Amino acid sequence: MSKIVRQLGSLEWHLHKKDIEALAEENARSIVKSGKYDLLRVYIELKRYETYLKSLIGHLKNPTLEKAIEKGMKNINYDASTLTISKRTKIDFSVDEQWTKLKSQIEKLTKEKKEREKFLKEHNQTKTIVDEATGEVKEEFELPQEVLFGLRVKL
Repeated sequence: MSKIVRQLGSLEWHLHKKDIEALAEENARSIVKSGKYDLLRVYIELKRYETYLKSLIGHLKNPTLEKAIEKGMKNINYDASTLTISKRTKIDFSVDEQWTKLKSQIEKLTKEKKEREKFLKEHNQTKTIVDEATGEVKEEFELPQEVLFGLRVKL
């Protein structure tokens, strides 16, 4: 993995996000083209690194924010990267009766939608029905489906 994943601090500092993404794409093409690596194992190991890095960043976020506030910094620049201290206000709308009603309706409709989707999945077949009163032949539809494949890694 040491030939695939760059060590901390070894990415060039002048690279912007798009440059880093392009570098990753180029490296991925090289890995696939070389045929030297077990891609399944590499993918799993990279997902492990992703989990580790996301967790590490999450644990460092608050201490980093505290340090920046302590130093009175609003923007910190490191070559092509900028860290900005942002401020946002979170508003609690639940005190408004109309908002609460709307939220409740949305939740109810979301539940109904899920139940309808479940019903349609369970009854997903074309049926021919003859209306006894009119003799009209009706055909119910079959839901269009697209089969997609993906990768899921459980760590």
